[in-house]
This record gives sequence, C-alpha cells and structure tokens, in this order.
Amino acid sequence: MQLLVFATVTALVIVMFSCNVQAGCKESRLCCDDKNITCRAKGPRMNSPKSRICFCDETCLKLGDCCRDYQQFCKAVDCVLGDWEPWSTCDKECGWGKKSRKRPILRPRQNGGKACATSEEKSYCYGWNCIKTRHSHGHHELQETGKIIPAMYGTWRKDKKYSPFADIRRNLFFHYSANQIVTRPPYCARFEVSHSSRSCMASKSRQWSRQLTKGTTVCVECQGFAMKHKLGVRCKGHGVYLQETRWDAFTIPGCHGKWVMKTKHEECTCDPEHELSFILV
Repeated sequence: MQLLVFATVTALVIVMFSCNVQAGCKESRLCCDDKNITCRAKGPRMNSPKSRICFCDETCLKLGDCCRDYQQFCKAVDCVLGDWEPWSTCDKECGWGKKSRKRPILRPRQNGGKACATSEEKSYCYGWNCIKTRHSHGHHELQETGKIIPAMYGTWRKDKKYSPFADIRRNLFFHYSANQIVTRPPYCARFEVSHSSRSCMASKSRQWSRQLTKGTTVCVECQGFAMKHKLGVRCKGHGVYLQETRWDAFTIPGCHGKWVMKTKHEECTCDPEHELSFILV
C-alpha cells in the first residue's frame, strides 16, 4: 500500500514538474497563425509557484501575452509567389470574353509574415472562332463604318475635369442618356488605308485628313466612351481582321474611304507621337 501511494505521489510530482518546465513556445512545440486561443503554453511565474499561460500565435504581439521565446522561435515567414503561368484561353469562342492567369504560392505566410500579393489576374480577350455566316457577328461588322478623329483629340476623355460621371453630371448622364458606364480597357489595331476620297486631300483647314492616303498604316483605338453595350461592349466600325471595311473622317464632309485591318484587336492605346493615330467616335 505504501509503495502504491509513493508511486502515485511520484507520478503527480512528475506531471506538475513537466507542466512547469513548459515555459515557452519551443518547449511546447507551438507556433500558430492568426488568433488561436488554443495555441498556449504554461510556465512558472517569477518568484511564484503558480503557473502562467502565454500564447504562441501572431496576435499575442498585439495583446502583449506572448511566451518569452515567441519572436526567436516563431520567426515571421513572408509569402513567396512563383512566376506567372500562361494566360488561359478566352472563355468566349466568338466575341469579347475574359481570360485569366495565376501564379503558384511557393511558401505561404507564417507567424505574422507578409501576406501573399495578387496571385490571380483577369483580362478581356476576343474569341476569333466565329462561323462566317450571313448572320454572324463578323457579317455585321463588315457593314459598319468607323468614324474617326485624330487620337490627340481624345485626351480630354481621360481628364477627370471633363468626366460625365463626376458629381451631379453623373445623374444627368444617366437621366438623358441610355448609355452605361463601360469599365472595359481600351483596345486598338493597325489598319492599312486602301482608298481615300478626294475630299480628304482637298481639305485645307484640317490637315490631318490629308495624311489618310492609300497605303498608309494607321493605329485606331477604341476607348470606353465610344463602346456600345448593344454591340457587345465595342466600338462601331472597329473593323474585321484581314477584311476591308469603311472609315469616315468625322466633321470633314466628303472625306471617307476604306481600309484593311492588319493586326488583331488587343488591349492597347495608340501613341500619336510615334505613329499616325486615330480614335473611333
């Protein structure tokens, strides 16, 4: 009986001793993320036989109740991302759609380290697998005429001072117009002029129309203000790849012609300082 009591007391002493020596995260083998009330260790208080509770999660830094070895043993680990994967295929086989790409998380954040930055991006795209039928989307585009003005005149569209969506102008825009705000980024393509009317060369007051001569390559941009929802969020007369369509010099009577779209539409803006550039209106 005495031997049994001695063994029991000895076991209790060992348990109490083991609890008291767990004074930190290292001894307890604890390092937890975020706020975790179960991520705690027990250790003796200074000059006191009673034990204290300390925590090993990243929130303990804000609350001031960390174990004494938390910052040494549970060092912060920042997130590490890999390289971007290739863009996915467009989710629309014919017409405007969306595509995405991702980059893998090589090492997740730990112990309050820096969180991962953007690991996924989305962008607009255009599906070219259209069936060329009489009623196809491309058929309507072939019949359209793109009205153009020099790209330098389109800079006011990007100026917040002239935005129709600012202050009370936003209410007036929706009250008197059936348009909707377009958040799609601008896109552009290159065209080769195949025909230009004589009125373009005869214009003396507007020299820009005289540059639209046969064989000239121009950049044509579609901005958000000119996009039509009923056309599939695009500009009217934006052309058809490798097909001849019509253009019209806006505000210049009689100046019109034809051009051939040489590059496919892509997200971009035309640079008037480096190439002959126009915007659709």
